[in-house]
Parts: sequence; structure tokens; C-alpha cells
Amino acid sequence: MALKPSLSPYLIIGDKTFPNTLEFFWDYVCPFSGKSANAIETIVKPLLENKYSNKVKIIFRPQPQPWHSSSTLVHEAGLAVAKVAPESFWKYSLALFKAQDQFYDMPTANLTPVQIREQLAELGKTSGTLTDAEVEAVKQALLPNTKDGAKNAGVSITDDLKLC
Repeated sequence: MALKPSLSPYLIIGDKTFPNTLEFFWDYVCPFSGKSANAIETIVKPLLENKYSNKVKIIFRPQPQPWHSSSTLVHEAGLAVAKVAPESFWKYSLALFKAQDQFYDMPTANLTPVQIREQLAELGKTSGTLTDAEVEAVKQALLPNTKDGAKNAGVSITDDLKLC
């Protein structure tokens, strides 16, 4: 499947010109997605770089799962990082997968969306994947969209999430 140019950070391994494509549909809050992403990073990526150089690209397709209550918020954060610091998207994604248990249903049950988004932005700092300025830009991207008096417009990343 083609990758919309604005979503190019989702090309996590390889180059768009490589002839073969593997696409992974992952949810940041899914334990199985986390295991799979880790295997891609630690096993598949070195194999592709060493044995199949210039042949295979890997695309991350965000797939929020509605039965994970914070999934949409976590995916918004990934999209915000892709927009603010595209070169850090995959490292931040790996940090999200590693810290995914912080965003499971029970740890987030008594938090507001604003509090969860704040934690997600701060993860960029605590994981060492984003600079302070990038963390602040992610926080801004995750603020509720009130443009033109909107009351149900999500955040600035919401439309991007619809297109993934």
C-alpha cells in the first residue's frame, strides 16, 4: 500500500525505493504489538541491513484498538512526534512500546486525557528520544483544538490519525 508523503516517518526501516514492503499494523498499547516491534528492532532490522540490504522496507501502520481506552491518545502522541521530530519517530515508538504498561486501562483509569497526553509528551524526555523543545512542541500539538469555537475537534493531530 502506498504511504502518503506526510506519513513518511512511518517508513521505519529501509528506503521508499526498495522493491519489497513489510507493513505492520501496531497498537502502542497492545502487548503483542510491543513484542512484535521489539523483534523487528532487535532481530529483523539487523538481518535486513546485513543480508537483504536495499531490498526490503518496513512501514509502521498505526492501528488504535478501541478496547484499549487510552489507545487513541497514545497514537496521537506518536503522530505528534512524527510531525515535530520525524527522525525520532521510531525511537519514540520503541519507547512507547517499552512503557506501554503505564498506559494500560488500569494505570490510566483515573486520569484525564490532558494528564495522559502530558505523560506521553514527557516520555519523550525521560526516554531520551526528544529534546526539551521537541517535548514542548509535542505538548502543543496535543492540546485540544478549539479553533473557530470547536468543541469536539480533537487535537491538531486528529485528522492525521484518521488517515493512517
